[in-house]
This record gives sequence, structure tokens and C-alpha cells, in this order.
Amino acid sequence: MTFDPYIVRRESLPLAFPPGIEPPALLCDFADWLDGRPWGSVGCYRLQGMLSDEAPIVDGSALRRDFSLFLYLPDGSLVGLWHPDGMPSVGSPVVGLGSEGDAAVLAGSLDGFLVKLSRNAFTDSAWSDLAPSDEDEECEDEPDAETAMAHGDAPGDLAAWLSQRIGPERLNALADEEPDQSVFPARMEAWMHQREAYWAEHPILREIGQILAAHRPSGKNPWDRTRFRAAIVGTLYEAQVYRAGRQSFPEAPAIEPLLRALREAQRADDVDLGLWFEVEFALDREGCILPRFDYQGRPAIGGVPAPIEEARADLRRAPRPARWVPDWLGDPAQAG
Repeated sequence: MTFDPYIVRRESLPLAFPPGIEPPALLCDFADWLDGRPWGSVGCYRLQGMLSDEAPIVDGSALRRDFSLFLYLPDGSLVGLWHPDGMPSVGSPVVGLGSEGDAAVLAGSLDGFLVKLSRNAFTDSAWSDLAPSDEDEECEDEPDAETAMAHGDAPGDLAAWLSQRIGPERLNALADEEPDQSVFPARMEAWMHQREAYWAEHPILREIGQILAAHRPSGKNPWDRTRFRAAIVGTLYEAQVYRAGRQSFPEAPAIEPLLRALREAQRADDVDLGLWFEVEFALDREGCILPRFDYQGRPAIGGVPAPIEEARADLRRAPRPARWVPDWLGDPAQAG
């Protein structure tokens, strides 16, 4: 039997941390320890640095300095460090951002989280993807020698490795630690409500909602939405409605100046983010719009990837920290 190894992208870990801050040595060393081991032997996830833009939360891009996310779970949930004051520290807890909107503190620190991985602490929790995979238990026969050799006692190996790093006494103390759940879930729920209310009353989005009144959903369910996307890259622009695929719509030219104005206003709010390249937004029955912005991906315009030269023009006009420049833009200093 052949086992796929974990996907470990150690080189991406700095992306998860604010500019000027490097990932902790323990996290980098854990990535080296995990690399090459059978997937699922100490939990089911991909290890890589991610921006909070990718998190299942409203306005995740505005929280880049509040999170350093490094695990991607199969259901789309993300795990990483939370920095309540916007600055990473040894006291930053490890939290989970669930794909269904749930939020939880998983451990009080990075070393505490790794200890819990080594002790199978997540087996009976809502975060059971962090427990070793039990796929082999579904087999009627005993695991063969190759299976046993491949998986071995990975949690025990992790515990032994951690014991060498932090000492057996601290390892045992962290294994029994119960994280404080009183602040983080409430903070995230408040953030979601605050940002939803902010966009519902935003004057530019209210005006766009009025222009798109003919597209309000006809259904009676409160969750019915009409979904749109728009891309702005330099001088280029495209907007579409999701209706049996992406379709053009007659009001697209009328909302272009409003979307460009929104783009500039957001840049002024946080200059380090630069200018977003794409936005997807949902229009409800009341004409309210909830947007989701993409600052990193290369959008398609006219069915082809947007020209890099146009995107580099945006980057020159609204520079970002090098760490937050997407790879597809290359080195902006070399842009002609």
C-alpha cells in the first residue's frame, strides 16, 4: 500500500505573518518534522502559510495582522495563531476558523497545540480532522506490515520530538491545559455582525444596489441572493452576474465608477493592502450587498488572465509590502 505524504509548503509560512515578522522557529521545525510523513498520521490537513483573506469570515483581508494561518483542513476550515493586539507573540493562541462560521480556541500557544496533536486531543471534538486518520480502522483485516510501518506511532514520535524541544515537564503541563473560550468566539461573532452591518449601510454599495434593483432575487427565502463578480485591473474592467454561468448585464458600465471609487476608498483605509483585483458580491431582496474582495488572485477579463502590465501599473500606484505582492506579479521593480 502506498501512502501520500503530507503537503508541506514550508517556504510559504512567512506569508501568514505580518511584514517584518518571521514565523516562529518551532513552527518551521514542525514543518520539517512533518514533511514526508504519511498524510493523516497526526491529523488531516495541509501545512502552508495563508492570509486571512482565505478564511471563511467576512472581510478577512482586513484581519491580516490578526491571524497567522498555517493549516488547511479538508472541509475548508483553517487553523493558525491569533494575535488579539495585531502583533504576534509567544502568547498568541492557536484558533480554528470553521468552514460553517464557527470559531474556537484550540490551544493557548503553538507548543500547546502541537502537544495536543501528539496526545490525540481532538478525536472527540468538532475539530476531529486534527486527529489521526482512522481510515485503516474501516478495514476488516489487521493492518499489513507496510501500513504499520508507514503510520507507526506518529503521535508518539511527535511527543518525543516535542519533549526534546520543550522538556517533558512542560509537555505534560500543556497536555492538560484547557484554553480560554470566553473571548475569541465572541470577538469573531461581533466582527461578522459589525462588518455585515457596515456593508449594508455603505453609501457606495447602497447606490450600486439601487442600480441593480432589477436583479434582486425573486425568492421569498431570506437567504436568497443574486451573485455578481467584477474585476478591475489597471484600465480594464469587467462585471458579470451568475445566472447559468457568468453572464453580462446591462447595468455593468453604470457601476464601474462606483466600484473604482470603492476600490480607492479601501486603499485609503489600509494602504498596505493595495488595490483589490476582483470582488464577488451578493445582492439580497432589500438591495443590500455583501462583498468579498480578492487582492491576491489573477482574475480573468474577457475569458483570459488579466495582463500583468495592467496589474503592475496598479501596484506601482498602490505599492504593498513585498510579502503581500502575489507571485504572479513577479518583481514590480522590473515592470516596464
